[in-house]
Amino acid sequence: LSRTVIVNTKLDTKVPQFGSAGDLMDYLRAEILDRISPHKLGGPFFSSVPSGRVGRHGGFDEEGQFLFDNDDDFVAACADNEDSDRGVVAQRLKAIKPPLDRNGKPKGNPALAAARAFLPRVGLSRLRGFLERRVDECYRRNVAKIVPLLQAEHASVERRLQACETELDALSVERLKAGADAFCDEFCSALKDAIQGSVTAPANLFGETLEQEVGSSGSFSEISGCPMAVSQRTWER
Repeated sequence: LSRTVIVNTKLDTKVPQFGSAGDLMDYLRAEILDRISPHKLGGPFFSSVPSGRVGRHGGFDEEGQFLFDNDDDFVAACADNEDSDRGVVAQRLKAIKPPLDRNGKPKGNPALAAARAFLPRVGLSRLRGFLERRVDECYRRNVAKIVPLLQAEHASVERRLQACETELDALSVERLKAGADAFCDEFCSALKDAIQGSVTAPANLFGETLEQEVGSSGSFSEISGCPMAVSQRTWER
């Protein structure tokens, strides 16, 4: 999971299930995930989103679920959920009792330490900030590779542009006329070669004589029983 960010959802429904602050702290610490996936990209992050859907009209849908009028209302509801989740988690972590020293006095402030350790994992804004930092770091790492490629491509484009400008500057009326004349000469020469020859084609190569055609197709002359038969005399006449 080296390219995976682990996100745990529905935190608002899970927090009430923990009976003590220690149980909640163990859940947020998520040590089992560190053991299973020590090389994960990030997380776990804990979030919750409001129930309902974004619609084009207010009120409720057929199933009784609230429809948000637009995306901004849904984003605002997500922010409210995040503030509520962070407040509930911070309040539950305050119940962590500090250890006592030899004199029986509280030692340190574990509630504050737990809040500083786990609250940065709670909320969609924390997840978004983490992803933005990762994208920024990836971009900065690749800048050293991207800039030389862009510079080389820029130089190549400039060379091609300069060559085109040189060709355009070298154009003149005389050169255009010479090019057109050369094209016309080549076209006329090719056309002459294409139509060179005689319009009379020998029958032994490109066809057959009338006698050969009659012999190949058959004749109705003097065929008994044929309603179209004619005599040789009639045929010759």
